[in-house]
Amino acid sequence: MTELSRSEKILAEKTVCVLLVRGEAPDGSPIYAYVGVRADRLQEFMQAQQSGTFYPEEYGVVIESGVGEPSAEVRLRMERDYNFDHAGMLDIDDADSAVGVAATLSRKANDKLDD
Repeated sequence: MTELSRSEKILAEKTVCVLLVRGEAPDGSPIYAYVGVRADRLQEFMQAQQSGTFYPEEYGVVIESGVGEPSAEVRLRMERDYNFDHAGMLDIDDADSAVGVAATLSRKANDKLDD
């Protein structure tokens, strides 16, 4: 597994990603959750998600959740209040991809600090 550098780890501890997670309830119905996850926990979050049944609140803060797909009202609130970009969403396929996303976010946060 790839790891973050020391400076990336420090910045990742202070960076929160809002993720839209889709899954299935025990009865098979589709569910979703918007979860705020610290960037330094993305890899762990993805590993847990791939292992089967997992509880997002163990890895971050569930901001909004429900059955089916998010309503237009929920989508708008997430965009307005959390700057969530539905059109620009990235699929994070696995734990290694999560490390790359965390590193990118850390670099962007560092660039903003330098401005």
